[in-house]
Amino acid sequence: MVRPCLKIEDIRSYINVTYPPRLASCLAALFVLALAVPAAGQVEDADNSIQSLVMRWWPGDYNNDAQIRKLIAGGQPVWRADGSGKPGHIEVTSHYRRVDLPAFGDAVLYVEETKHGDPDAMFRQRIYTVDSNPESDEVTVKLWYFKDREKYVGAWQKLDMIAELSPEEMSPLPDNCDLTVRRQGEKLHMSMPAKQCVFGDRYFDYQVLLGPDSFWFRDRIVNAETDEVMEAAGNFTYHELVR
Repeated sequence: MVRPCLKIEDIRSYINVTYPPRLASCLAALFVLALAVPAAGQVEDADNSIQSLVMRWWPGDYNNDAQIRKLIAGGQPVWRADGSGKPGHIEVTSHYRRVDLPAFGDAVLYVEETKHGDPDAMFRQRIYTVDSNPESDEVTVKLWYFKDREKYVGAWQKLDMIAELSPEEMSPLPDNCDLTVRRQGEKLHMSMPAKQCVFGDRYFDYQVLLGPDSFWFRDRIVNAETDEVMEAAGNFTYHELVR
């Protein structure tokens, strides 16, 4: 037997007839409120999706000053501007900003990083686009390089500098260099496909461990034929940046 669907008006009428006026008024108000509030699971899913966490956690300012001080105190090498201490960890300052650039997508970050404690020593300047595939639930981050490396320096402090930025001004890395984002405990781990981001005779390996208040990264350049590491700051251990 198929039961007819009840209308909201029917439920309100039933409440009014069944219960005393004051109680009926309270129950009707609670019923309307219940309709207006999404289920708890829906709110949690929306807030804690991987793409949502990336865009909520990553924007901010970071540095690894505490890590550098600890390394120096322990007698460990630190890679300085003059080349001394290579290949130790590098002192890095990072600025991540969420930006409204519809031509690139809905979830876009502007990245500007400097090194050696020198705000003029550019380390990394990128646009990151964070994409979610609804069919596979896979979240990836594409890295875009600036063709003009000087034009937009300092945009992290003045985002209107890149308000008209177009994809034609950028050089995106190929899809095989995209970072795939996965949950790792309470954090998010991002990595390139193993040995796939190849340029000439070498491949690039960049990884990120992102938390609510921390951004760690490590990278290396490896010979594609022999797997010999050609360059890796800090012996491919994480640069531990915090807010």
